[in-house]
Amino acid sequence: MNEEKMLDVKQKSVRVKELKNYGSSLRPLYTIAVEIEISVEESPDTLHKMFTDTGLITRETIPFDVVSNFRGSADNKPFYSALIVHEGITKKYEVVARDTGGFLRTRINYEPVVSPEELRLTHPAEFPRMDIEVEEWELHNYKHHFMLLIASKRYESVDMRVRREKGVGEEEGASEFTVLRLNLAESELKAREVPCSWYLERISIFKDVDLKEEVRKKIEVG
Repeated sequence: MNEEKMLDVKQKSVRVKELKNYGSSLRPLYTIAVEIEISVEESPDTLHKMFTDTGLITRETIPFDVVSNFRGSADNKPFYSALIVHEGITKKYEVVARDTGGFLRTRINYEPVVSPEELRLTHPAEFPRMDIEVEEWELHNYKHHFMLLIASKRYESVDMRVRREKGVGEEEGASEFTVLRLNLAESELKAREVPCSWYLERISIFKDVDLKEEVRKKIEVG
């Protein structure tokens, strides 16, 4: 991304929540979970537009067709949820995953269901074109992998929340910031790798911040 279009970071933290080898020293199977928090001045709507441009907000992360072994989260969070302003009215927009069954439960199909009804054909990636403002939003992706008709323990989990908040401990009337909270987790990794790196590459919109490299260094030191 062009350096001039990147955002200044007000606060940032990167924390490893889990780093454990469930395999052996010869055949490692790591589960790695990371938590990232970033504060910026720009609005949740601005971040939403930028992440649409980077390819984070697409039909790949927010499906509009039936998908297999892919839902919002292990505890059934929606793929996407947002508080939006549409035609001057504030509305809650959601894309949830409805379990439609599958073959021997090893290929579970999920049908995305969109609400409200009047926006069921409108994907979040189209919000900028339709002048729909996003006041706050969440993105959840959970992919469970199967091998040889047997459910494995391999999964990828991404939970992102973007909303406006006041600075911690500041007085009333103090400046607000947009806070992005991101939790990434991936299991059965063969080495100490950056989990869900595809997502990190698509949120690289911050000046002088290489999130993928920062996460890698945190994992290296354990």
